[in-house]
Amino acid sequence: MQYEESAEVWRNRVTEFTYLWRMAGTFVQDATLRGLLENAFEEGICRSFLAGRFEPNDVGLAEELIRFHIQDKRGHERFYETLQAARRAQDESTAPEAVQPAHHDGGRKIVAISMVKNEMDVIESFVRHTLDFADQILIADHKSTDQTREILENLQKEGLPIIIEDVADARYEQAEVMTHLLQEAAETYAADLILPLDADEFLVPTGKTSVRTLLEQLSAEEVHAIPWRKYVQQHAAVTSPNTFLLSVPLYRAADNDKGQKVIVGGELVRREHVPLVQGNHGIIRTNKEAHEQSIVFGNLAKGMEIAHFFWRSPAQIRSKYAVGWPNIVAKYTVNTTSGGSYREAFGRVLRGEAPDMNEGVRQWKQCDLRGSVPLPELRYSKETEPDVLANVMASSEALAEELAETRALSEQPLVTTIVPYLGDDTAFNTSLASACAEVYPWRELLVPVMAGDLTATLASEVTGQGVRILDEPSALLSSVHGKYVEWLLPGETVKPEKLRRMVSCMELQTLPYPLLLSDAGQAYSELSPYIDVGVEAETNLQQADCGAFWHGLLASGKFPSRGLSGLLMRREVFEACHGLLDGFADGRPHFLSLWRTLLRTSGEQPCRIISVMRDDYTGAAPEPSLMDIAAHQLDWHALCVEDGAQLDAATKAKILDRQRRIGIYLLEHALAEGSDLQSGIWPAYQQMLVTL
Repeated sequence: MQYEESAEVWRNRVTEFTYLWRMAGTFVQDATLRGLLENAFEEGICRSFLAGRFEPNDVGLAEELIRFHIQDKRGHERFYETLQAARRAQDESTAPEAVQPAHHDGGRKIVAISMVKNEMDVIESFVRHTLDFADQILIADHKSTDQTREILENLQKEGLPIIIEDVADARYEQAEVMTHLLQEAAETYAADLILPLDADEFLVPTGKTSVRTLLEQLSAEEVHAIPWRKYVQQHAAVTSPNTFLLSVPLYRAADNDKGQKVIVGGELVRREHVPLVQGNHGIIRTNKEAHEQSIVFGNLAKGMEIAHFFWRSPAQIRSKYAVGWPNIVAKYTVNTTSGGSYREAFGRVLRGEAPDMNEGVRQWKQCDLRGSVPLPELRYSKETEPDVLANVMASSEALAEELAETRALSEQPLVTTIVPYLGDDTAFNTSLASACAEVYPWRELLVPVMAGDLTATLASEVTGQGVRILDEPSALLSSVHGKYVEWLLPGETVKPEKLRRMVSCMELQTLPYPLLLSDAGQAYSELSPYIDVGVEAETNLQQADCGAFWHGLLASGKFPSRGLSGLLMRREVFEACHGLLDGFADGRPHFLSLWRTLLRTSGEQPCRIISVMRDDYTGAAPEPSLMDIAAHQLDWHALCVEDGAQLDAATKAKILDRQRRIGIYLLEHALAEGSDLQSGIWPAYQQMLVTL
């Protein structure tokens, strides 16, 4: 006899079906029959929950099946979803009255800082909770390979006050990164109090007073100790991923964890250099008179503690140890006091032992924070089950890359970075700041003044950063001493790790490439002057003959979107190009002419190959104006005339047709925008179109 899913017969049958499931697992020897019975009893439990009016104890009984009998969620998705809905309904029925968000009107600026890696299952809860009492969060992303970065960027787009930075090193430089964020919070963002927190650490009240109110009572001149202890969700296995971490019943360890965390006063940081110790367990203060250093954590702050959610799921804890310990070893070796119990935990993961959430906890006590903190809704955390293997593979690749870089840079090859001044102070400052932020220690920075006048004030600021100004561009050729040369034109930016990655690549390759290009792999419209190679995944590092590469650029009338900033050249090429000075007529760069000079000269080197990386280490290409496009079209036309012998008739016909179509578009839109076609570059451009 069959019954509909909503039939009365299914109600209050969870206990019965759970008992039958256990009996089948214990006494039925035939695996096929046992599987059929368990599937039937699983369906019965689902229908009993869906029929409604189940007992409070029913959810716990079904959860025990997951804990002891179901090893893999795959194949049991309906069971998990049904149980999640039942648990959510039961938790909501017992929830205390909601707490309203804290008011940030105490006159204090509170900034949280955090370094994160692969925290997608907790990062949104952490950010939303922390911003209830903090005015801003500075987050350093340590090469996350899961959805952590995507979630953070979505939160940022939502308008939340988050600053996201990148950690270039694969090693676990936690103390150094957090100390940098500490100083940045104090000096750049004028924080009165700074809260160093990990993404699995939630600052919560232990009484009725809100965390914000308690923080506003702390001195900005001192460091304050905060107790911490382990917390876990009571029903983590069946809690929906898109559920705020504190919005369900919890277990709280009966005892505090050893040591403490700290909150640091902004005035103290502005007055002294006080590095954070590994793990944010204290600060280092220096007694200059006695030449002594000591670790300080201050007096214990009352009324709050850090809820440390070190365990969220078996997959999460395996990923934490499998990735975390090798990163610690890369910095300290296996013999280190840092990392606590990570080495032993890593060994258990390696041996395939099941993680134990009770490790290090004498006793768990029930806890419910729903009446003590606001409970925001999550928007971006729907699929957050960590992929342990994927995280380990990505981490191992990063560590291997760092090892190769260490080997490549052992001889400290010097790089010359050139940031020309072309008259635009804002664009120049943008590129100079980007150049100064590159994490490559062996280089010289040159600023040739190629157009306009560098003001005395700006010149003073530049030289104060250790940059050499060349008032005469002709002095550039004799001023370059680096083995490699990098250009950053005004407005261009690069990632901090660009030089380290590209120099290492050049140093370790079998062939002495004259040019190495960082490629964005993007597609652009016909009107755009940009083109990218689009390195194939199977190729990884693509090679091309310099002459053939130039022929392709000439035929398309486009140049690599990352301009000169995406390029690293050997000094021999730079010198053979006479410093590229001929490519800056009229105080502006003529990109196609620059690329022709570079590729023709490189084609005369012993190795005539340009190599293209699939990784992009530069900022986005600027959006060209109509006048920029017109100037580029003029340059392209002139080069087609000069190098026309390299082009066959079919290619010339395509070029002519494209130049005409672009010309009509540019003139129509220039008129629509109210441009004066009798001034600037427009008369020369119109004359070019007449000749076509």
